[in-house]
Amino acid sequence: MPTLPPVLGKLNHFLQLHWRIILIVVIFELSVIIGTAHFTYVLSNHAACETDIITKTTIRTSTVTSFTKTSTISETPSTTSLVSISSTHAPSNNLSCHIGFELIGGKCLQLLTGVGTRANGNHNCWLHGGSKLFSIRNEQENSAILDFASKNNIGNIWTGLLCHGHTISTCIWDIVSGSAESYDNFASGYPNVSTASCGYFITTGKEAGQWKTGLCNQQNSILCELPPTIYDKNCEKNFNNHCYTRFDDAYTVAEAHEFCKPMCAEVVSINSGDESRYVQSIYNVKEHIILGVAVLNDNNIYWLDGSSTVFINIGNNDNGTCAIMDVSFGMGYWTTIECSQKAWILCKRPAGIEC
Repeated sequence: MPTLPPVLGKLNHFLQLHWRIILIVVIFELSVIIGTAHFTYVLSNHAACETDIITKTTIRTSTVTSFTKTSTISETPSTTSLVSISSTHAPSNNLSCHIGFELIGGKCLQLLTGVGTRANGNHNCWLHGGSKLFSIRNEQENSAILDFASKNNIGNIWTGLLCHGHTISTCIWDIVSGSAESYDNFASGYPNVSTASCGYFITTGKEAGQWKTGLCNQQNSILCELPPTIYDKNCEKNFNNHCYTRFDDAYTVAEAHEFCKPMCAEVVSINSGDESRYVQSIYNVKEHIILGVAVLNDNNIYWLDGSSTVFINIGNNDNGTCAIMDVSFGMGYWTTIECSQKAWILCKRPAGIEC
């Protein structure tokens, strides 16, 4: 019998061992297609009978690429506290911010009291809802931040921008979410990484509203960012239009799939560096969770919830076809495992739905 090429051999081995999981995925996808068709049919009939049309606004989600194994995040004890900001929940299916965050320029922002180093800022934002240091993607956002800083008498603010060279394309936003190449407002002569690489926002003087790079251990104000999300009264952990429910019980991925299903949820998928950071903030313990993913190789994975593959963070490939994620504070690397292995469960569902 002829020997199969390595890739085909591994695929054949995967199909033999995990045909049940694949069957579950196929059935799930078919149910989604049938459900969508039925929903469209019902909706069209309803529209023909009703004279009042209710329109709803949807929220677009952002995507990023992947972490690199050489990236690091410094763990620094918390030294700052929250600024007291009153907030009210928006009605169902409207934009909402995590408690303590304020919707500014289309983003949820929270100013922490006091100042800190860049590492302080990064860690303290993570402690507040898994947020990150703020980013600026266009002129409107830049103006909104300057206006916010002026009204609140804030000193220079750390941004989530790290520069690795003297060109703008080498300046990358946290968390691996693109470069500043599409928009920047650097002051003349910057970025300058000869002495420093951490980006900050100037709030006063003639250069107010412009950016510079400086020493990462200098003291600046800390402004944290989260994406707005759909309000869901039944969702305690709500991030970027999805609800997360934690269960500290160990299951295989197939068992976890069945466990999450009655909640209209699926085993968690990780679709960006920001989502990875948020999931870690749910736990803040040295533990692993099972991922709802089938792994063929480092660059070829399939999410059980049908998510597109826009983010891969495999740190340790042990030639398994399932994966777990490290949820302690850090890079959130994934490790491939055999699908018979077990880990804690995190169920994920769209926010705002009735189950």
